[in-house]
Amino acid sequence: MEGAGTSPIISAGDVEKYAYCPLSWWLSIGLEDEPDQKKALLDGEKKHGDFGKDLSSIVSGEIAAEKSETVILWFAITATLISIVGLSLIFKADQNIGMIMGVIALIWILAACYFLYLAETITSKKSRLAYQRIILIFAIVGAVIGVNSVTVLSDFFRPEVAQIMQVLSLVWLIAASFFFYRSLKHFHAAKLKRQKRKVKEAISYVDDTANKPKLFISKKHGLSGRPDYVVLVGDDHIPVEIKTGRTPRGPLFSHIMQVAAYCMLLEEEYARPPPHGIIRYPEMEHEIDYDESLKNLVITKLNEMREKIQTKDVHRNHNKPGKCKSCSRRGICQERLA
Repeated sequence: MEGAGTSPIISAGDVEKYAYCPLSWWLSIGLEDEPDQKKALLDGEKKHGDFGKDLSSIVSGEIAAEKSETVILWFAITATLISIVGLSLIFKADQNIGMIMGVIALIWILAACYFLYLAETITSKKSRLAYQRIILIFAIVGAVIGVNSVTVLSDFFRPEVAQIMQVLSLVWLIAASFFFYRSLKHFHAAKLKRQKRKVKEAISYVDDTANKPKLFISKKHGLSGRPDYVVLVGDDHIPVEIKTGRTPRGPLFSHIMQVAAYCMLLEEEYARPPPHGIIRYPEMEHEIDYDESLKNLVITKLNEMREKIQTKDVHRNHNKPGKCKSCSRRGICQERLA
C-alpha cells in the first residue's frame, strides 16, 4: 500500500488480501509472515518468477525472430539487386534495360512510401516503427543506387567488376541464411515456451521479477498494480493472474477482486475496458467478465479499506475455519477460528 494522507494508493494485491479477510489484510501491514507461511510465499514467488522469466523469453524471442525475418528480406533484396547489376555488366545491358530498371525503382519507391504511411498509422512501439523506417529508407537508397548502377557501369564494363558483384551477392545471401537460422532458432524456442506455459495469445506485458515493468496507477481510483501478464486479443488488453497454489472448484472471490482491479487499471491506461480478466490455476483457467457491477464492487472495497485505515476498526468478516487455517496471520490473530 502506497501513498500518504487520507487517500493512499492501494495495490491490487492488497485488494485481494482484503477481500479474503479484512483482518488478515490489516495484520499483514508492516509485519513478517510466520516461518511456514513465509516459506510457502517464497515458493509461490519463485514459481511466479519462473513463469515471468519464461514469458519474457517468449516476448524477446519473438521480437528477435521478427527482426531477423525483416533483415532476411532486405538482405535477399540487396543480393538480388547486386546480382542483377553483375549480370547486366556481363551481358552489357543496353539503355532499354536501364529504362525498365528505372521503372522498377520507381515502383519500389512508391511501395516503400506506402509502407512508411502504414508505419505512421499503425499503433505500435516507437522503437519498432523507427526500426522499420530505417530499413525502408536504406532499402529505397539501395534500390535506387542498384538500378542506376546498371545504366552507369554498363558503359565501363570490366569482367572483374561483374565477378566482384556476383561474389558480393553470394556473401549477402550467406548473411541472409545466417539470419534465417537465427529467426528459426528464436521462433522455435518461443514456441516451446508457449506450449509449456499454455499461452497462445500475443503478450503485451510481463511482470518479470528480474526486470520490473511499468507499475499501472489509477489516480482516479487510488489503485496500483502489476498483472502477472497481459495478453492482446484484437484491440483488448486482457490481464492474467497466475495462482500457484491448489486449484479450487471455482474462482475465489478474493482472486476475482484482484483481477477486476487489474481490469480497472488497464481500462484507464488504454482508455478501453477489457471484456474480461483471466485467473489461471495450476489445473484450470477462468475468464472473469468485467462490467460496471464488478467495477463498482472493487470501488466499494477500496472505499471500505480507506475507511478502515482511518478508523483502525478492523475485524474478521467470515465464519470459515478453513480460511483461518490457511491464513498466514493466524498466529497473531485474536479472532481466529482455527
